[in-house]
Amino acid sequence: MAFDGTRQMYNVDLSCAKCGTHISQLPFEPKGDRPVYCFECNKAYRQDRPSDRGPRAPRQMYSVNVACAQCGTQITELPFQPSGDKPVYCRDCMMARRNS
Repeated sequence: MAFDGTRQMYNVDLSCAKCGTHISQLPFEPKGDRPVYCFECNKAYRQDRPSDRGPRAPRQMYSVNVACAQCGTQITELPFQPSGDKPVYCRDCMMARRNS
């Protein structure tokens, strides 16, 4: 999914499982076996829910010296240790591959 500000919306004719508000569009295709909540009820739930996970720890980065398998750009840092059996792509090439 591209994070360019546009998001596919699905036209639905549902009611919020908590407050009964009519819902006409959702950013996902609802499944028949799961309740659907309006924006306000969903937002309130997320704010009221205690976060048991806490803040996310910083991601471990690995110093490497490899070339991008697609464009040849030198890569000096990765969020994983490459195993050598799979191609490694720079950030730009990886994003282009995801969006294609």
